[in-house]
Amino acid sequence: MRVEGQLPADLPEGRAIELVFNLGWLEWPVGGHIEALAYRADGTVIKALHPRNHWMPLIKADGTRDRVVNPDGSFVIYVEGAYNPNVPSFTVTELGTRPTGKADERYEFGSIDIAALDQDMFDYWADLDVITGSLENMNDADPRYWKLAKAMQRSINLWNERDYATLVPARKALDKVMASPANASAMTLTAMGHSHIDSAWLWPVRETQRKVGRTVSNVLALMDLDPNFTYVMSAAQHFAWLEERHPDLFERVKERIAEGRFIPVGGMWVESDGTMPCGESLIRQISYGKRYFKEKLGVVPNGIWLPDSFGYTGAWPQIAKRSGYSWFLTQKLCWNDTTRLPHHSFMWEGVDGSQIFTHFPPADKYDSDMSAHDMAYVQRNYKDKDLSDRGILLFGFGDGGGGPIREMTMREHRFESFEGMPKVEYGTPDDFFAKTESEMRAEAGAEMPRWKGEFYFELHRKTLTSQQEMKRGCRKTESALRAVEYLGTLASLESADYVFPQAEIDRIWKTLLLNQFHDILPGSAIEWAHRVAREDYERDLKRLHEIAQEAIAALREANPDAERIARARISQLSDVASWTPVSLESTDEPVSIERGDDGSVTVSNGLIRAHIAANGTIDSMTDLVAGREMVAKDAALGRYEILKDEPGVFDAWDVERDAFLCATPLEDGVIASVETAADGSALIRTTNRYREDVIDTVITLRPGRRQIDFHADVDWKVPEKLLKVDVPMALSATRAQYECQYGLIERPVVKNTEGEEAMFESCSHRFVRIHDSSYGIGVANGSTYGSDVSSLRDDDGAIAGTMVRLSLVAAPTAPDPRTDIGRHEFDWTVLPCAEVAPLVAAAGEINAMTLEDMPALEPPVSLEAGEGTPVIDWIKLADDGSGDVIVRLYEAAGARAHATLHVHGPLDGWQVRETNTLEQDESYADEPAGLVGGRQAAEGAALALKPFQLTTLRLSRV
Repeated sequence: MRVEGQLPADLPEGRAIELVFNLGWLEWPVGGHIEALAYRADGTVIKALHPRNHWMPLIKADGTRDRVVNPDGSFVIYVEGAYNPNVPSFTVTELGTRPTGKADERYEFGSIDIAALDQDMFDYWADLDVITGSLENMNDADPRYWKLAKAMQRSINLWNERDYATLVPARKALDKVMASPANASAMTLTAMGHSHIDSAWLWPVRETQRKVGRTVSNVLALMDLDPNFTYVMSAAQHFAWLEERHPDLFERVKERIAEGRFIPVGGMWVESDGTMPCGESLIRQISYGKRYFKEKLGVVPNGIWLPDSFGYTGAWPQIAKRSGYSWFLTQKLCWNDTTRLPHHSFMWEGVDGSQIFTHFPPADKYDSDMSAHDMAYVQRNYKDKDLSDRGILLFGFGDGGGGPIREMTMREHRFESFEGMPKVEYGTPDDFFAKTESEMRAEAGAEMPRWKGEFYFELHRKTLTSQQEMKRGCRKTESALRAVEYLGTLASLESADYVFPQAEIDRIWKTLLLNQFHDILPGSAIEWAHRVAREDYERDLKRLHEIAQEAIAALREANPDAERIARARISQLSDVASWTPVSLESTDEPVSIERGDDGSVTVSNGLIRAHIAANGTIDSMTDLVAGREMVAKDAALGRYEILKDEPGVFDAWDVERDAFLCATPLEDGVIASVETAADGSALIRTTNRYREDVIDTVITLRPGRRQIDFHADVDWKVPEKLLKVDVPMALSATRAQYECQYGLIERPVVKNTEGEEAMFESCSHRFVRIHDSSYGIGVANGSTYGSDVSSLRDDDGAIAGTMVRLSLVAAPTAPDPRTDIGRHEFDWTVLPCAEVAPLVAAAGEINAMTLEDMPALEPPVSLEAGEGTPVIDWIKLADDGSGDVIVRLYEAAGARAHATLHVHGPLDGWQVRETNTLEQDESYADEPAGLVGGRQAAEGAALALKPFQLTTLRLSRV
């Protein structure tokens, strides 16, 4: 809207003159409905408006006029309003589907007033607000309680609303209690303005781009009022949107950054999911984010900032430390439904042994209103008072943005030293973490609190399954990028004419990183956000396939005599040759097929024999090499189960314990066909039905392969049902191994404690392995993440095996009413694996991109393992365009590994050195080197890895 106004000639002196808007505000969350942004005629931003921040400055108290005000007092502003519906997150609604072109909610415009701010009265309100809030949160046995109450009584008795002159004595009556300082032993809270802006949630990405500008403009306006106020903001993507859409705000932000008051934190592209992205994705979140922060903002963040993700992999400490970080912040585990972590400030030790100082803000939130309630709660709640008296307090409206408001900063100043409450001071994350870690180390010594392993989130477990196409799209894009960056590296080395399309790959990476945001990848956003992400994945996967084939064409031209493979895959680890193209067509003897009179089928390839019952499930799978039955007695491999899935509140987020008590097996499947493929594989096609749902499955036993593969096409139409598939193993174990980024995490099969019982649904990443001292069975998957593991028991209650169930489809109805309704594809494979390596290889193969007409070329770099399980995970060109080659490798089995590096062909004569994950020549004293020795000839270089150690190598010309 265009707003024209005229200031009166007799403006009161010494008061700020403001426009006060009522655009139809409702008692709904900030960021959940109406928002607006006010502009000058030249397109520059003045300030944003929302239901708790509806003022816009015209003239400051010192008489300084905004340039929107003309000399004669007239002004013209333009207000861009966001007429957004309040999309409910936990009930069925169509509001988040698409733009409707109509008013989905009724907001009635109220008024725009020219107002003079009475700062003295505002300060009196703030004094009373702090005192009343403190009284509500203090013990009435405390003398401080009665002193505050008496002072407030006297003040209110002095105030007469009909006599403005009584304001001065009314305020003065509060002076003594307001000035009474905080106790010497009170906690010290480092306060930082903050606005958690979800990159998409109950709004699409395009609206988040606008939310960022609104929030930042409010923050800058608050900085103009309060010279000590500091504010933190994460996500390079959000800064990039600000730079693109609001260059004027971006320049003002950079000025405040230079002052040390506007503080970019985290250094990631977005605040991503913390468990499902692969290790390389987490590194790219950091590399793209840190590069933007350094190049555009001139800062290098020192800590990971992930306050709201749904769990955190045990690989995070190592990834963070090897990326140059020294601290980690989150708070989400305060939402746990069963147990609580015993600390707020502690050393977090990852699966590999890396340690990073970690803090959970003890307010148990990232959007405090700076109220007395939050002050009292922090002091009561903080778990490490014996060793530390410091905590972080993040304040400001969040999720949908908005940020701090001036009422919050007024409370901050009053709580800086206020008897009965923690001391509060503005500060920065780096300063807080440096002081707190140093003081805790000095105080604690050997008693320094520690937490080992992952941060398992005891809530929102269904986010591992909801919106299955988000999971499949992410996994397929990651796998395609691994193949494309390798092929582009190889083509760049082999062909002088080939130019790797780095800019296009950067765009695809940034899109993937955005779609790994912690409400998009987990499947907890509105339909609109997920529809856009599906379109992104479809477009980018198509383009990645084209780029791969372009690189392959260059390789064919450079190697005209090389054998060509019609359809190939390249896997990180292979029993044939790692990073070598392997044909999908077998040349071994065809698999034998025997049909039974009862409709069953038996298949065998000399390594595996399987009996498929007439209902399409496998009741026997024999490892002929080891002479072991793999399927638990009286169980069926490949049986589907339907779980009733109706959580109490968080529909897309949660699967509750009751769902596991309401499982219905599908027993009426049929074998639809049995055939032998051209390469000799046995294909058994089965069909299962549940109401209107149809599940078509292909069970494949390939010649020469010690595994059985499954492919399922699911047409899902029934909401609020969770589909799982059974993998019952004839192995007894108390703990299961799950893949995580650059390693394994163990979780309980037998649940003895509350914390173990709470892990009833977990992130499997690419595989789960059950093993005893001599044997193991694994299941690798092509796109799923959710799974559960439990003991199978016989009639006497004795453990008779272990059940692994993969979660395939969840169909919640909120906030997307049609979540997972439609067609889906799933792939998984079951194999014996006494060691971890065969399962890593199978996981690599099942997720690998299919390549056409690929030359059979050896990789330019390889490992000769002398001990353990070293794996090259990624091969790429260096980010700086130098033509150097980056090799990312890790130890995969949890044991020490030794290997020799070999280079071939175009890399002959190159040198190698170790870098951090960002490809910089930096090392860290507490992170062991993987390369034995410094820069040296690449050929024959020795590598020594500790369990689950990650190492980045940089190969360059001499």
